[in-house]
Amino acid sequence: MGALTTFTSVQSRIALLFYCVAFFIFMSVAVLPFTVIERDIVEKEVRNSYYHPAVYQISQAIASIPGAVLLALVTTAIIVSMTGLREPSWFFINMFLSLVCAEALAQLISHLVPHFIIGIGLLAGVYGLFMLLQGFMLVPSEFPGWLKWTYNIAFHTYAWRTFMFSEFRDQIYPDAEGQGLETGNAVLAIYEIDDINRAHDMFILVGYTIIIHLFSFIVLQYKYSSMKKANALTDNANTTNMQ
Repeated sequence: MGALTTFTSVQSRIALLFYCVAFFIFMSVAVLPFTVIERDIVEKEVRNSYYHPAVYQISQAIASIPGAVLLALVTTAIIVSMTGLREPSWFFINMFLSLVCAEALAQLISHLVPHFIIGIGLLAGVYGLFMLLQGFMLVPSEFPGWLKWTYNIAFHTYAWRTFMFSEFRDQIYPDAEGQGLETGNAVLAIYEIDDINRAHDMFILVGYTIIIHLFSFIVLQYKYSSMKKANALTDNANTTNMQ
């Protein structure tokens, strides 16, 4: 695929890059059963004052990094070597940050749902919506007016357009000239991502991850405060009854 310049090859690359964003991010739903099962232990340890919710959330964020690095590295090695995609370093960075962001969102959902089956369904729905809004199935200018803002909400958007920009920028495809895709810049123009800044989009993914972890901490802190108040009321009631 990498050396071909046909219209079919260009289409295949576009589809492959959508697959990389959609599938590998979607598979982060596998995190949910483990985080939900662990939740009762965490709540017990927090109630016993062994550690603060902030410490738990920071440790979760740090612990997710090695796995994301390994998965991104393996994915990059396999896909780039098989297909000849350009700029493997950008592919790796993009994949890594996308996986870290996806895992952070999975952790947040796990704090909000009563059971991991519900969490998997909810997270799958969110990712499905993000796939629709990332600019592959519908380019931004074709979004209904009331829906245009959603293009910037889906973190898939930034991963997808960085993949596309890295692969097609300044490339020439003479065999696809008859179909209007003689250059990679023409492909980017069709998807309205010809003027993006890849570094800017990667920083957005980092910021997205930090914000999600912050929301997770807020949820944990709220639960911790609620438990403390409930325990205090129970202790007061028990003391009153004993008197």
